[in-house]
Amino acid sequence: MAIKSVLVPLSEGPGCFHVLETAFVVARRFGAHITGVHALRNAESSEPYVFANLTGSLKEAVVSESARATQQAADSIREKFEAACSQAGVALRPPVNDGEVTASFEVIEGRPVDVLIECARLADVTAIASPQLGTNTIRQTPIGETLESIMMGSGRPVLIVPQAWQAKPCQHAAVGWNDSVQSARALAVTIPWLRMMETVTVLVSNARVSRAPRVVQYLQTHGISADVRTLDRGEQTAGEAILQRCDDLGADFLVVGGYSRARPRQLLFGGVTRHLMKNTDVITVMVH
Repeated sequence: MAIKSVLVPLSEGPGCFHVLETAFVVARRFGAHITGVHALRNAESSEPYVFANLTGSLKEAVVSESARATQQAADSIREKFEAACSQAGVALRPPVNDGEVTASFEVIEGRPVDVLIECARLADVTAIASPQLGTNTIRQTPIGETLESIMMGSGRPVLIVPQAWQAKPCQHAAVGWNDSVQSARALAVTIPWLRMMETVTVLVSNARVSRAPRVVQYLQTHGISADVRTLDRGEQTAGEAILQRCDDLGADFLVVGGYSRARPRQLLFGGVTRHLMKNTDVITVMVH
């Protein structure tokens, strides 16, 4: 599958425009179209309790002021998006699949998570910032909730951009393989990326190292040479071991399946997916 459409959720926070810089790198690599989407929340429908005891005229005034403020925010985001595209030399026009990097901006009214899931289902990848989750793994930031929801609800890959990442083309991919359906999907959808890497390394646990040659063989059928490295966990969790191995190898791109074990258990006790979401310091493509 070619990477021809990149979705970037946009809000008033600076993090999404940091992600946009990485989206430009991805789009240039594949000649893709970037769609910036801002979900315009309807205050009355999203927070009805606020308006429950207001009189008709006061309610109308509050709704009107709220609509004005949200539209101003959307206009500001559009201006920033268009300025960023102009600075990056990206044409603002609909996609035509001629290899040119293009971009467009949409404002869609609705509950943000629902809007973004619907858009992500028709995008080749959604780029979003790595969330800063608290020590209590049950509680999440809005970014964390959005990232999880898009991954779980869209059936499409998410590209997680670390907070401190400097946008650049990646050259060394590490593929986390655990024999799960999710890791198989992640491997399949990232074939276009892996073809462009200088180095590809398959990461497996000691228990799965005997099956790793089949992964290498599969990649070879796509013209991709790969080697295998084991995860020597010691006292580390699997997530910690994966990131440590990436650091040791100099890998700057990670491919993993998301929530290959029960999600409720990971929500309560933590796990590989949640550790990587919070702590990854390399570009990470995750697929459920």
